[in-house]
Amino acid sequence: MSVLALVLALLALLAAPLSLVAGAVLLVLALLSAGGHLRRGTGRRVLGVALVCALAAGGLLVFETWERYRPPGTAAVDTAAYERPGTDRDVWLPLTAARYEVTALALLELESDADPVYSGFEPQFIDRGAERGYRVIGYRHDGYADFFDDLTLRPDTGLSSGVTGKGLGEYSRQDLGDPTIEVDGHGRATIRFRLVDPAGRRVSVDIREGVTARSVPLNVLAPIGMSSTDPEEFPLFMVNDLEFLRTRHLTSEVLVDDTPVALLDFPGPVPLQGQVRSWAKYTLDAEIMEVFPADGAEITRVRTTGDRYEEDGTRYLFAGDALERIHLADTEIVFDPPLDIAVAGKGRVTMTSYPDRGHVAGDWSVTRNGRRSELHITLDEVRVPRQRGLIYRLIVNNRSIFASWPREYSFTARLDLDTGEREAQWINADPQG
Repeated sequence: MSVLALVLALLALLAAPLSLVAGAVLLVLALLSAGGHLRRGTGRRVLGVALVCALAAGGLLVFETWERYRPPGTAAVDTAAYERPGTDRDVWLPLTAARYEVTALALLELESDADPVYSGFEPQFIDRGAERGYRVIGYRHDGYADFFDDLTLRPDTGLSSGVTGKGLGEYSRQDLGDPTIEVDGHGRATIRFRLVDPAGRRVSVDIREGVTARSVPLNVLAPIGMSSTDPEEFPLFMVNDLEFLRTRHLTSEVLVDDTPVALLDFPGPVPLQGQVRSWAKYTLDAEIMEVFPADGAEITRVRTTGDRYEEDGTRYLFAGDALERIHLADTEIVFDPPLDIAVAGKGRVTMTSYPDRGHVAGDWSVTRNGRRSELHITLDEVRVPRQRGLIYRLIVNNRSIFASWPREYSFTARLDLDTGEREAQWINADPQG
């Protein structure tokens, strides 16, 4: 039957973005079936449609194969620019940026009615150099977030959590029960912790992947600040090599007072790269930047070395008195033209994460009134990282929430250059989630 060749070709077309192996097998079967009918000279019209579908499936298979295995980008921050010669001088440091201490995390969202208090949990690995340990964030239905630090971490008395919904709910230090976010040599993830919430309920999470088949992860600008009602900075949270948990041979035990609660399923039974997934996800490579914090009542006067000033691992480059660039980790923030808070002007600011992790950009402007300046930044452009494959591109693209939420952020700072006083604020015009 020539219809069989058509059905197989259509199935190959549908399977190609989901599983390279399944798509290739179906394509071969479709071509074999079509070849037999061509030799017999039957069903030529249906076979013509089948061959068109087979050609499309073959093209999609080639595209998916290339996208998954194409070489990574090689672009990088031009660090040589920060070594240019210049005269040591005192300058205003109007804006700062710092890398947050989280290096690995997991996002475990619960089904909407699974628990009356929490909508999900986020275990994090904190690296403060000489001090390392785990933290768990419990996201509450009322918009607040509870923070639980392991006893290996010092008390965080200044914690405010201005990028998570309504902010900090409760904070505690306790034994998190041998917490873990790790991947073994076969690519299998283990996520484990336990805690006691403010109501005295015992929460226990023990998740272990059992499948060893490898997959190609994705990079995203995580929408962590999307729900913030009173942001304290712009949260540039680059989550690299993000993986959704594979459900085949997955052992998942999430308990609240010994009662099982369900993790959120992936939207529809759609396999990614031939493997069915959970909506729970993790990364061992997080770069979380706190960009232009609004705290602090004073602007700082700093002494450059040449054109460069460095503080806590962040490098600032000045052109005269104007701030030109900021470099931290694999991210660079560029002002074009350089930002001078003592001179009225306007331009663009672009935050780019390398090698190919996208960028966020917007307009900046400075207005002057005597010795007072007012700085405005409005973010209006987001370019998400190019994802490896059609399904990932349907999830993360320049029209998705991953690209839209930063456009709601704007920054205003009122600066007195005589007294050094500073009044700054970030606004999220449309908190969501």
